Amino acid sequence: MQNARRAEVLITYNGKDISADIAGSLISLSYTDNAPGQLDDLQITLEDVLRRWQGPWNPMDGDTINASIQVKDWLATGDKRTLPLGTFEVDSATLAGPPDTVQIKALSLPAGVGSRREKRSKAWEKFSLRSIARDIADRAKLTLLYEVPDNPVYDRLDQTEQTDLAFLLDLCSKEGVALKVSAGKLVLFDEQTYEARQAVATLTRGDYVVMSYSFGWSATDTSYRACQVSYTPPKAKKALTVLYTPPGAPKTGPVLKLNENVKSQAEALRLARMKLREQNKNYGRASLSLVGDIRMSAGLTINLTSFGRYDGKYIIEKATHAVGGSGYTTSIEIRKVLGW
Repeated sequence: MQNARRAEVLITYNGKDISADIAGSLISLSYTDNAPGQLDDLQITLEDVLRRWQGPWNPMDGDTINASIQVKDWLATGDKRTLPLGTFEVDSATLAGPPDTVQIKALSLPAGVGSRREKRSKAWEKFSLRSIARDIADRAKLTLLYEVPDNPVYDRLDQTEQTDLAFLLDLCSKEGVALKVSAGKLVLFDEQTYEARQAVATLTRGDYVVMSYSFGWSATDTSYRACQVSYTPPKAKKALTVLYTPPGAPKTGPVLKLNENVKSQAEALRLARMKLREQNKNYGRASLSLVGDIRMSAGLTINLTSFGRYDGKYIIEKATHAVGGSGYTTSIEIRKVLGW
């Protein structure tokens, strides 16, 4: 006979383990492992009849929270695993009542670093994407993880009254590169590389772990068969064009046409592939609510079966893990992988 499964929240606040102190007053914890371009966030709601969180425990801007979800006897007796959520800095707090409750919100990127709040202007001359990312990571006291096969170099880029993070996000978007800030790391990556990795789970319609699901597709601006890039190389008298067609593309259909400022055919082809991916990746999307599953994280892939035309391999763009009155649940937002 299997023991009753349990999910516990482990919290360290400003370096002190308060898990036992808040166990009786914790209403809910929600952690969102966000899609590229957005910060991960943590929300904790607590009963505060004793008014501790309004007095000696009053949360302050910049307080640090390290959180984990630990499951016990989850899949079988003796099964004990932990999902580290990372370290966050408090960004806001609210009080509501009666009865008094306090909600604390925290973000994965420290508020005190300039990359999120401080707007600045800078001319970047003869910098590569990687070197720009490293400079910004160093300023934010983050570790850079660069997982992009290419490293484009720029003669000059102007950052004008933008935060470092907004500037880098715009640059990555133009290059078709995904950006993520999580667990003290600034991560730049090629989503196709993540799509190719082995799936961490297979979910089947009818399994008890799948509580609900929603699927949809849209062909609007997501069904291009190829991408054509027009560009004028240095010292050239007229524009040139390149056409990128992915493997398995239909012989007929719309072509995405762009004018870009690139220097070579190789650079134009690389950009054509990235831009085509950015458009077509939004064709098929879904969301699922699951019995709590610590395996679900943004950037990982899963397989779906018994969903008919929606079967296949998907990449997780967003995962929300929640512990509260309904127990431990996981919600994911996913999209179908492109395969190229």
